[in-house]
Amino acid sequence: MGELFQLARMYAAGRISRRSFMSLAAAYGAASATLGAGALPARAAEGPLVGFSFPSFDAFRWPHDRHYFETRAAELGLRCIIQGANEDVSTQDAQVDAMLSQGIEALIIIPVNVEAGAQIVERVKKEVNIPILSYNYVIPSPAIDYWVGRDNYLVGELQAKQALMEAKKGNWVVASGPEGVDVARQKTEGALRVLQPYIDSGEIKIVSHQWHDNWRPEAALKQLEDALTSNDNDIQAVIANEEGLALGALQALHQEGLNGQVWICGEDVWPEGARAIVKGDMAMSAWTDLIQMGRVAAEAAFALINGQVPESNDSLDVGERKIPGMRIQSRVVNKETLPEFLKLTDWLKPEDIGLEAE
Repeated sequence: MGELFQLARMYAAGRISRRSFMSLAAAYGAASATLGAGALPARAAEGPLVGFSFPSFDAFRWPHDRHYFETRAAELGLRCIIQGANEDVSTQDAQVDAMLSQGIEALIIIPVNVEAGAQIVERVKKEVNIPILSYNYVIPSPAIDYWVGRDNYLVGELQAKQALMEAKKGNWVVASGPEGVDVARQKTEGALRVLQPYIDSGEIKIVSHQWHDNWRPEAALKQLEDALTSNDNDIQAVIANEEGLALGALQALHQEGLNGQVWICGEDVWPEGARAIVKGDMAMSAWTDLIQMGRVAAEAAFALINGQVPESNDSLDVGERKIPGMRIQSRVVNKETLPEFLKLTDWLKPEDIGLEAE
């Protein structure tokens, strides 16, 4: 596995040609590229080979997504090649090539960048006509055959509805992710759709709304610092698209001694966010059922490989194709629901976030 990773880095850096890369990658064999093969049941030993390309494994959630996917894939008898690209487009491109050289029969991809991801999947489709699944993001290309992602509108709606129930009316802040990413746009639209009647009536005033490239916490910190300064610390609520943005904004509140006084929410229930919820500094976070997301990806890959139609609950028009997919639901996680959430998932350990294990 290490050899393939080094080979992919050499190819991404332009140190070897694509032909040499493909030849050497194939020589290593599928066994060296298959992660966790020793833990797979006997029925998976000769099962179809699926490639899953992650942008990295640095983000807190990605190892969990991988685990949920691998568990269901093993139950279905699938073999897996799973790699992370260190958030580098060229590395992801090279790693996908390595997977193709090992003979994968389906590709699942979380793109480092959705536009670059479109180029990757279109090239793959031309070279080998295998099923391609877009995970978490919808790659804007008719080359994909299926997608699985959260209901982003619902995340924003859950946040806004909870804020309306718990926060004071007045000056509110919205911290959004990259404007060019559908995930950020949809979460924001979902929240503002719920808030619009209160904005129109004047009960709520959005005194700051900014988009932040790469979901940068320090950018949300700066946004809230500026909002607090320009409004004499008169801020009642902060709705953040994502946990890192919420934690950045929370840092600004800490600096002014306003933590626990300003209603704030995030999304994905990071350990730091969960600890803030336990302390009362953060009101809530939204959590998408990633257990289901990982299982759906494995089941859809299995169905497509076998010429079957995977289950779907939505479809999107991409180019001239209507591509089926699955929208995964989310839930509110706050101080009240956190203990139940911990029981239902393996996401966090109680002792890691300041709670007693039952």
